[in-house]
Amino acid sequence: MPKAIYAVTVQLLLWAATPGGQQRTDWISTLTDPDIQYRPQIFDASKVCYVEFRDQQQGSGPTTFDVAVDYTSAESDPDKQPAIKTDSEHIATTATQTGSSRIANCSGIVAARASFVRRH
Repeated sequence: MPKAIYAVTVQLLLWAATPGGQQRTDWISTLTDPDIQYRPQIFDASKVCYVEFRDQQQGSGPTTFDVAVDYTSAESDPDKQPAIKTDSEHIATTATQTGSSRIANCSGIVAARASFVRRH
């Protein structure tokens, strides 16, 4: 019986650590440039995804790049496969700040591709 109580307590603590149905992952390299990384946050209740970006080769100046994010649409028909859509953004990062993007009607991030990376 004490093991069951312990297991339930741990599960509740883990659940409480992700407010509002938020799912957050570790940093993931983009498909086209391993130094440009992203970390999605998915909010199930509001059907929105926030994506943070960083540059592993960040110098003292800003880094700018274009990014195409493939995501699963939250607007999909329940009888069909979820639709994969692409959102394109221009991102800027600095040594002290990540770049960010907000994608509406999003239920998950599939992949991200960075292009035109410029380190100033």
